[in-house]
Amino acid sequence: MTAVLVPMLTAGSVVIAAIATPFVGGIMQARIGDRLRAAVTANFELADKLRALDPAQWQQEIHDIEGLLRRQVQQIKERDEAELNRRRDWSALLVLAFILAIGGLLLWLFYRLDQWWSWALYWLLALFLLAMTAAGFDRALHPPAPAPSNSDPAPSGQNAA
Repeated sequence: MTAVLVPMLTAGSVVIAAIATPFVGGIMQARIGDRLRAAVTANFELADKLRALDPAQWQQEIHDIEGLLRRQVQQIKERDEAELNRRRDWSALLVLAFILAIGGLLLWLFYRLDQWWSWALYWLLALFLLAMTAAGFDRALHPPAPAPSNSDPAPSGQNAA
């Protein structure tokens, strides 16, 4: 029983970790963005308070805070632009799940046969599934750019006919 259960639990934990990693990373990025926005708000308030005290006395600090604010706002802008340009291809994950389900069943069958040729096929299939998992996640997280549609205007210098 443990000879079958251990490989199945190992494969299951690897698949769960591979699926959960992007979600956890997204949550962490959201927290970093929220902290950055809160820091910008706090720095704006600090700069306003320093200007209200005595601008001549606090001129260097106000200048430093303004420089920091420019960098923080630029970073927020870059994060927001990256978020707008990010695409996901969820169908690639569905195809990957289908391939892993069939491949997992075949791995289990090859494992149960316990012959020299079944072990060779087992490891070939395991390497293939590992490569397909990497390719599937890469395709899902970094899909190719969409092809231009026929309704797009022709580039200048070319005939539309």
